[in-house]
Amino acid sequence: MKLLKVSLFFLIAPVLSSAQSIPAIKAKALDNSEITLPNPSSKQVLILMVGFSHKSGDLCKVWGRKISADYHADARIAYFTVPVLQSAPSLVRPMIVHGMRKDVPAQELAHFIPIYSNESGWKKVVNFFAPDDAYLIVATPDGHAVWQAHGPFSDSTYADLKKSVAVLVEKAGTPSAKTNPNVPLFTKR
Repeated sequence: MKLLKVSLFFLIAPVLSSAQSIPAIKAKALDNSEITLPNPSSKQVLILMVGFSHKSGDLCKVWGRKISADYHADARIAYFTVPVLQSAPSLVRPMIVHGMRKDVPAQELAHFIPIYSNESGWKKVVNFFAPDDAYLIVATPDGHAVWQAHGPFSDSTYADLKKSVAVLVEKAGTPSAKTNPNVPLFTKR
């Protein structure tokens, strides 16, 4: 097991030095809390599910349920679904967000951050290929993407996501997976 972790680290380490950073986000989550990402002071590994269309939102929902089940109570991880709505007509955006609020479980509202700008930056970071895919990013607390995938949920891709998260958590050396009220999960106002 130790050998697997060490070899996985060596596979990820080169990516860390040349990785792209996620675009900065300062936006309101669906619970109206203010979110700022990346947030290096939080020391949390980031898992982002990025979508560019209604169909990709359906795929992100499946990924989100699995990620939430595994990481919701883990203070070392911050995960967010990021619907990119820049291309949606501005008159329709409020209806889209209203529909999301109705669709998302209350405990997950703080983990949904609709954004309305920098679509091209997000497409560049995720190596945009298909508008209806879900794009997944695992990033360091300072926003450097170290693992990416896209498409529908698969057990093998999810296992790879979990391995990359485990390597980053181990590298950070944070001792506890339990939520600590004295440690900010993410910048939330």
